Amino acid sequence: MKTLTFTVLLITISFCTATYAQTKSDSLAVETACRNYIEGWKDGDMGKIANAVSPELTKRTVMRDREGNSYTTDMSYSSFQAFARTTKHGVRMPDLEPDKEITCEVIIYDITGDFALAKTIVSKYGFFDYCQLAKVDGEWKIINILWGLTPRQNQP
Repeated sequence: MKTLTFTVLLITISFCTATYAQTKSDSLAVETACRNYIEGWKDGDMGKIANAVSPELTKRTVMRDREGNSYTTDMSYSSFQAFARTTKHGVRMPDLEPDKEITCEVIIYDITGDFALAKTIVSKYGFFDYCQLAKVDGEWKIINILWGLTPRQNQP
């Protein structure tokens, strides 16, 4: 009886692992969605944004008011598109590193079934995004983003 139970357990674990394992094609698709999100913003490319981001997007961060109290800001898909349209002729932000190209590093933390968690880092402007993605109709889309500023070593 113990042998049968152990065998069933091993088969179940093997099936679950195979079913929910991260595949190379999923990893590539998640990374592509994250890069299209950043490049779409950088270039004001609505096509890349549409390929990367769900129309149900919610993008949030935590900021502080003048008195130092924290509050949460929300950006919808349409607000993000409007913001990206302002970068169509080049990003107009203070350059923290003016000689540095805008590049995007993508770190995938987890892919389980049709859900993924990744981080994008754009060091030129000192921000990062935690991206929650889901496979929607066979395509990976960013559903939620929590973003923040990267702490600088030389800031007081």
